[in-house]
Amino acid sequence: MIRLDSPVYFLSDAHLGAASPPEEAAKLQKLQAFLKDVEAHGRALVLVGDIFDFWFEWASVIPKEHFHLLCRFRELTRAGLAVHYLPGNHDFRLKGFLEREIGMVVHEDDAEFQIGEQKIYVYHGDGILGRDGGYRFLKRILRSRINQRLFSLLHPDLGLALARLTSKESRTGEHYLEDDEDEYEAFARGRFARGFQVVVLGHSHHPRFYERPEGIYVNLGDWVEHFSFGIHNGERMTLHYWQDSGNAEKASN
Repeated sequence: MIRLDSPVYFLSDAHLGAASPPEEAAKLQKLQAFLKDVEAHGRALVLVGDIFDFWFEWASVIPKEHFHLLCRFRELTRAGLAVHYLPGNHDFRLKGFLEREIGMVVHEDDAEFQIGEQKIYVYHGDGILGRDGGYRFLKRILRSRINQRLFSLLHPDLGLALARLTSKESRTGEHYLEDDEDEYEAFARGRFARGFQVVVLGHSHHPRFYERPEGIYVNLGDWVEHFSFGIHNGERMTLHYWQDSGNAEKASN
């Protein structure tokens, strides 16, 4: 259990690099404004996976298109902000760069935090649904050390080209259904039964907030269409939507 000082900001599913250049520029501009707000008001930032549409760490190469954002993250950690990164289904290899060079704390899968008096369970959310059986098998293959080692032997230009194709097919195959929420909420209730007061997920790209006597479940939505994010102020978790003029709270059952 990792204790975080509040306020703590939560963000997931920006999928940077997936859209057209104008769309990416607009998305990144909003993200930079959001990070400025985090730096001014927050004590910690938890990135709940798929910030990049594809992330793979070679021994000495990083995708140059993300250079400026990585520098911004480094500024945040050097300023004393705790930045945690959880892998999503588009994060294929996290192997030291984000920790050594950026100063993030990288988690292998899920994470457990304590903020104030509350225990918070955080997970990207991939593989939860009953219909995700094929993906769960594929995940074991993609995350295996042997296969990651083999992929790392490819020239990065070729590797990135293949990865972009795979990521595009993955997004095409990800269809959200309203019935999925029942399974996500059931997953959250299982964590409430284990003593967590808040459960935070991403992955579905659909912002959700519900509060029950046993706890609060939040799906962070995305930074593609909804520009939604979470804040825990030390007492309570809330869901917000970013606007160019600031941020407006949106938290309803």
